[in-house]
Amino acid sequence: MSPQILPEICAMTFDMDNIFLLSAGVDIVFNMNSLAPDSRASIIYDVDLKSEEITIAQPLTPFSENTRFKELHITTIIQGEKRKLRVGVECVQFRIIDKYQPANKTNVSAVVLKYELPATETNIRSAYRLPLSTKHTIKGKIFYNKMEYLTSRDFAIRDISLAGLGLKIPKKIGNITNPLSSIKKNEEVEIELFLIKMDQDKPAKKIAIKIKIARIKSDYSSTHSLLGVEILNLETNSENILNKFIHNAQVDELKRLSRINL
Repeated sequence: MSPQILPEICAMTFDMDNIFLLSAGVDIVFNMNSLAPDSRASIIYDVDLKSEEITIAQPLTPFSENTRFKELHITTIIQGEKRKLRVGVECVQFRIIDKYQPANKTNVSAVVLKYELPATETNIRSAYRLPLSTKHTIKGKIFYNKMEYLTSRDFAIRDISLAGLGLKIPKKIGNITNPLSSIKKNEEVEIELFLIKMDQDKPAKKIAIKIKIARIKSDYSSTHSLLGVEILNLETNSENILNKFIHNAQVDELKRLSRINL
């Protein structure tokens, strides 16, 4: 179904009737305005505009009775007159339903979010974090000090977003110190990424980007360091390719867990 084109209003508020639709993909964002927002993908089971409640599939990282946050938003992407927009509402309460029965009559775990109007345009690029799986994976090649380093041996990609990546760096390769261990904070390096869906015969999508080392956690484990890197020059075509890869991976996993045919 083609996205409905909605008029962009000067005050940037939106009509809930046309935003959060059944079976639509959404992102639940914890602490959106903090330095470290967390985004969890889900899908909509039900919308009750009168009660101002939205029922969603339990995300891959689930809600629990111990879930805490300063801010919670539910967001989705709509097509405006001139561009796509991410629109969301703030949620003030949630409750968990262990055995929710959607349209296909299969009991699943769900979360009911109580929201408050208005719906407004939001920006959570940095909040997307896709942990890689056996079905959706990424291979890569880092160019550092005139040498090439490969994911099969020299580093691993833990997760990815439109804003950055998490890289696991072995401290040693055999008995030799890994040259990538000498990368310093704020250094910029080139990297090629190959986006792979394992159950397809199609060749991997390739994007080439420049990254900046934002954080180094040397004590991540006794054998590995963890680098948080920022993507510096994601061109429009590469952004579209990466965004589609992340979206498809999230939807595939949600379908598997909730057994819903979207």
